[in-house]
Amino acid sequence: MARQSREEYLQERAQKVEQLSNDMADRVQSLATGEDAVALVSFVARFRSRSPNNAALIYSQYLGRRERGESVEEPSLLAGYKQFQEMGRQVRRGEKGYQILAPVTARFASATPDDPSSWRRLTYRERPAAGEKVEQRMVGVKPASVFDISQTEGPDLPSLPTWSPNTQGVVPDGLMDALRAEIEREGFSLTITDGPLPSGAEGLTRYKDQEVTINGARGEAETVATALHELGHVKMHHPKIEGARALPRGQREFEAETYAHVLAKLHGLDTTESSTAYAGGWVLGTTGADQETTAELSAQVVTRVATAVNATLDRLPAGAVIATGALPSKDDVKQEAASSPEQQRVKNALRMEARAPARIRDEEPVAPSAAVRAKARR
Repeated sequence: MARQSREEYLQERAQKVEQLSNDMADRVQSLATGEDAVALVSFVARFRSRSPNNAALIYSQYLGRRERGESVEEPSLLAGYKQFQEMGRQVRRGEKGYQILAPVTARFASATPDDPSSWRRLTYRERPAAGEKVEQRMVGVKPASVFDISQTEGPDLPSLPTWSPNTQGVVPDGLMDALRAEIEREGFSLTITDGPLPSGAEGLTRYKDQEVTINGARGEAETVATALHELGHVKMHHPKIEGARALPRGQREFEAETYAHVLAKLHGLDTTESSTAYAGGWVLGTTGADQETTAELSAQVVTRVATAVNATLDRLPAGAVIATGALPSKDDVKQEAASSPEQQRVKNALRMEARAPARIRDEEPVAPSAAVRAKARR
């Protein structure tokens, strides 16, 4: 087989990237409304160590495998082949990885870093001139494979943060205070009224006045849900945010409600019924855009909402006990592996027992002979 030239390699890589992107956009388009959108954003929120696009790409491949009848667990901890080896685990033979888009970087140099136009890309092995500052910058993406921990075998990794939702409908202590602090962190004030707003709405965000007003007469859980919805508007739809003004109102409402539902669910509050009723009338396919534009729009919705969720979660009560999807550090692995001599003896005994042939394990023990006992005493 003839060796592939660099131009051919780059062309093939670009085609793979385009195919992966198109596949993800098609899948996201089919999920971008109602409960399916919430499930997708919830999945992306569990992988805060990865870009929303890559998390959505992994989720789309997982759903595809499940639809094809493959026995596959929902991904919970993802890493590259060599990364798992460094953790002491090995990907099982025959396992198929999940494709992601990994960054391609290059070195850039400049003698006057404050001038954006002065940066030049260094060629392979080229050294910067004396006094030049050098930076690594992303110049593209390339396909790469990652595997879920369920596709590997080996020593257990250190236990990662676990999360269990509160009793259904019980608002966690400190959640409302955290939401108020988050709204104020964005430069807005929060007012909670004793009844519906004059417009009849349950919540209202005034960007010009930097004010958020919500109806607090419907109970604590509903007040929290409304505050989350309005916070979603503040995070994603402020007129100062590029492109926010151009978004259709229905899309803005859908995004804010999806944001609110995901964060509420992570705190044990189920807003499915109200969220579905609220946003159910908005469907991306009815915007009048062609299929290609609709698919692109769908992916943008997921990315925008997931990014906003991830940017908020760490400062809310559940954020401290939800994993980011990142591997534990090597120091964590070494610390977990450390054990007392007694624990190590038990591990070794269990390991030898597991490796012993069945015919030996099933035999009756034989009493040592006199010669063996005499030897043991010497």
